[in-house]
Amino acid sequence: MAIKEAELLESSPDISKYGYKQELERTMNVWQLTAFGLNYMVPIAPAIIFGILLQTSGGTVALPYLLAGVAMLLTAFSYSIMVRNFPLAGSVYSYVGRGWNPYLGFVAGWILTLDYILIPTVTASSSAYFAQQYFPDIPYWVLLAIFSVGTGLLNLFGVELVSKMGLWLLVLGEFVVWLSILVWGNAVSSHHMGTGTLFSTQPFHFESVSSLAAATSLAIFSFLGFDAITTLAEETRKPKKDIPKAIYWCIGIGTLTMFVCGYVGMLVVPDWKTHSNDANWMNTMLFQVSIMTGGKGFGIFFTAGYLTELAVFNLVATAAGARLLYGMGRDTLLPKSIFAKINKRWKTPHWSILIIVTIEFVLGISSNMTTLSNLVNYGALFGFAALNLSVIWLYYVKKKGESPLNLGSTPSWKPNGWYHIRYLGLPILGFMVIVYVWISMDRLAQIIGTAWLIIGIIYLLIKTKGLRKLPPHLDL
Repeated sequence: MAIKEAELLESSPDISKYGYKQELERTMNVWQLTAFGLNYMVPIAPAIIFGILLQTSGGTVALPYLLAGVAMLLTAFSYSIMVRNFPLAGSVYSYVGRGWNPYLGFVAGWILTLDYILIPTVTASSSAYFAQQYFPDIPYWVLLAIFSVGTGLLNLFGVELVSKMGLWLLVLGEFVVWLSILVWGNAVSSHHMGTGTLFSTQPFHFESVSSLAAATSLAIFSFLGFDAITTLAEETRKPKKDIPKAIYWCIGIGTLTMFVCGYVGMLVVPDWKTHSNDANWMNTMLFQVSIMTGGKGFGIFFTAGYLTELAVFNLVATAAGARLLYGMGRDTLLPKSIFAKINKRWKTPHWSILIIVTIEFVLGISSNMTTLSNLVNYGALFGFAALNLSVIWLYYVKKKGESPLNLGSTPSWKPNGWYHIRYLGLPILGFMVIVYVWISMDRLAQIIGTAWLIIGIIYLLIKTKGLRKLPPHLDL
């Protein structure tokens, strides 16, 4: 009986108990969420940072993606728990704020804004670099504007448009990446290109454990799609059930795709060090691989598919980032009149969208891809670490967590027996892995990220009058 009641409640989620009014339209199902997340992860994501990962690790792309996938799976367990407790927009900001501490929630959300602004900036920059291979006479800033401003502003027309486009464009993206892998593999095995064999240890070479760890921290850049799914909790019909499923599908499919892409791509260019001083070659490495294996015609096909996928990514990335800012603005931790403003016609947080697009364009002109790529994961890793600890805090310190859906979503439930592994063991393991990877990050990224963290803490102290005041909806 308890399970049926939980399912009935799940069919029409009520967020009024959290002090909020339902303003966003619920249209998303599990497959649309999965497509949204995978499009955010970008099926062809390795092309964005393939050369950077290779140089960071000293020879491997496949291993960093495999290790990053395992690390993300551990954190995904914690995400699935928290979204069932708090099916709200805002992602880590909401989960840490309500599960652990509202001040820490703000800090986690503040840091995570780095990702949601910088990730689409990196992809827009990468798109401009690839497009310039065929349109060298068009200025970089013009191409950047097309991919950042042009695609980002489509979000003003609502998430339903993004979800409908996403399912079809995901199929296109998967088709491009797997066809590319087949072409690369065929060139290696049939034409004896590169290693001359499909079975080689060459794609697993790396300089040191520390270099592999640094590359793994950077590879996490390509997995942030599963986190973006949680920002749509208030636009999902059954968030407690469908969002966890979509998260696991995303990580599984994404890890497999990126691992295989990293493995086969490296079979073609075992002599990659001869090109390491050519920044343009390294930034467009899989484009170069495609030309080597399939000729100029296939290079055009690969680039067209790649640019289409990144355009879709910018759509979903802007949508996710705008909802994170919306969640923080609604709680008055950011100016409510701007960030929590909903367009009456399209039901979208239009000012948040416009601000993200503007910052993205400015950063894309003034910064380089390597710096941005390394900086992206500072916020993600910080937020993931805080999220894992929040699960433990919610269930073992506050003791206010809900039971799993199969037990009826009982409030203030205490884990017992094998559930201790799920609610205590895995979050601890996830936290430890994240901290190790975080320590291995690029030092410049750590310095800039820490500076952004300090700015956020100072802003929080001012906003809350020295932590003596809480926003109304977070006064728990």
